[in-house]
Amino acid sequence: MQRHETLDLEDFEALLHRAATMIADRVERIGPCAEGPVVHPATFDELAALIPADWPEAGAGAHAVLDDVARCIEPYATRIGHPRFLAWITTSPAPAGTLGDIVCTGLNQAPLSFKGGPAATVLEHVVIGWLARLFGLPEVAEGTMDGPGGTIVSGGTMANLMGLTVARHTHFPEAATKGLAGIGRTPVLYVSDQGHMSIERSAVLLGLGADNVRAIPSDADNRMDVAALRAAIKMDREAGLAPFCVVAQAGSVTTGAVDPLPEIADACAAEGLWFHVDAAYGGAAMLTDEGRALLAGIHRADSICVDPHKWFFIPLECGVTLFRSKAQQIATFRARASYLGEENPHDLKNTTFILSRANRALKVWFAFRTYGRERLRRIVTRNMELARHFRDLCAASPEWRVLAPVQLSIACARYLPQGGGWTEEDVNRLQVRLLERLEASGEGFLTPAMVRGRAGVRLCVANHRTSEADIRLLFDLMTTLGRELAMQGPQAS
Repeated sequence: MQRHETLDLEDFEALLHRAATMIADRVERIGPCAEGPVVHPATFDELAALIPADWPEAGAGAHAVLDDVARCIEPYATRIGHPRFLAWITTSPAPAGTLGDIVCTGLNQAPLSFKGGPAATVLEHVVIGWLARLFGLPEVAEGTMDGPGGTIVSGGTMANLMGLTVARHTHFPEAATKGLAGIGRTPVLYVSDQGHMSIERSAVLLGLGADNVRAIPSDADNRMDVAALRAAIKMDREAGLAPFCVVAQAGSVTTGAVDPLPEIADACAAEGLWFHVDAAYGGAAMLTDEGRALLAGIHRADSICVDPHKWFFIPLECGVTLFRSKAQQIATFRARASYLGEENPHDLKNTTFILSRANRALKVWFAFRTYGRERLRRIVTRNMELARHFRDLCAASPEWRVLAPVQLSIACARYLPQGGGWTEEDVNRLQVRLLERLEASGEGFLTPAMVRGRAGVRLCVANHRTSEADIRLLFDLMTTLGRELAMQGPQAS
């Protein structure tokens, strides 16, 4: 009998082996003996000319396409796992997470419903439970059968949006049927002036409007001023507006600052406001004794954003929103449609507005079970120590000025050229030139930071491969580059 045509590959196992070898070789090359630039200098136009862009009528075959990947894609991929990739909070993925991600893709489950992925559904409940306990959310709310819930999404932006969506629905349920016009008052959201841009973007997507997001001033340590928060809430209430949510930072994106969570929780409780904590980056500090003390009060949150693909070393994409009340979460997102079949109480379609979703829990479960909490705790602790080491090197040098306290694993400092004739603007531009020279050297990749009007370099250690030697190399190299640029004078900068 003649077989119908499919998309199966006859030598699939050999192709998988070849792809796996490519990945293993890459991990080896970005390890302690990493070679080549952290960020390849190729331009968009150069790569566009190199990468095949035709959609052929007849396929080239998988081996030929893997040849293309080896020739013109892998060599130009940013070495995010490199020990001196200390730029954004995009971490070095742990190889066990990569294995979990490969298995996830191969199994291709669709856990919008229990039948679409029975084991995948259970895995998500397991991972959400682990994280809820890590953050101290109560197992069962007092006097109810309700308990913590959550959802796994693509990253922090989506995780913050999920938290604010449930906050809006809980405070203004009429918006679900009548829209914002049915509320009759203007909802107002509060976040510090150090807050992530995803908070304002979420407000825009939810129809709240950017003008109704209050940027609360931060103090000298870049932490929300709670007195200013209380004053802003009072002023908005007197103006007839409807305050409903406060977003606290547990690891701000620029300096890693942690807002005073207990005081903000008190303010929210007194005013009847939703308390959302953006711990996308800093949440992993809860693995450590020091971090738990720093993030004390986070257990009082109504919702928490945390990204396993940041400081938990899970490959992209993986963000999580935790909820104190699973009932509130499901009331916001419950989805019914006849084509989805019979309802199951564990269906994940009721935990988020996303239907088609990968089994992201598998790579978290795989990595966490592979390494265990103690090993992750040691890595996170070492990252925090390395950030303080960079701070100490800068503090001991007359050529550097520390710009902010190191609370987690982000350190910000400003190179100060010796000699006169430099304006503040000149020195600001010098920081950008210094980082451009560092990137061009291929030895490391950091980002600029603007801290209270002063530009500097920002080093974020969320990397399981980074060592003290890497920090020293970067400090010495940036000092040398700074001196070379300073010798050229302010105009050259």
